[in-house]
Amino acid sequence: MLVAAKYEEIWAPEVRDFVYISDKAYTRKQILDTEKDMLQALGYNLSLPTSYQFLARLLKAANVHYDKNLALFVAYCAELCLVDHGMLSYGYSELAAGIM
Repeated sequence: MLVAAKYEEIWAPEVRDFVYISDKAYTRKQILDTEKDMLQALGYNLSLPTSYQFLARLLKAANVHYDKNLALFVAYCAELCLVDHGMLSYGYSELAAGIM
């Protein structure tokens, strides 16, 4: 719950909020232990960088990140890659490099 809230919420709730929500059916330690077990089961791999993150870095490295029209065009090209089945064989960094 804590990890999911950190991804989805602007203000992530505290552990004591989850204790209160569960009507004290779970202790603070039980909630934290469960979160730790979930993270260990996932191998602490929560997400991958997307092509947008690589594009932002490449735009900045090329010193053109201030050009709004170019940034929008690059983002548009990245979105076109999302609907093309053939692009699934490429990694996000490869797509970003190809777009640039």
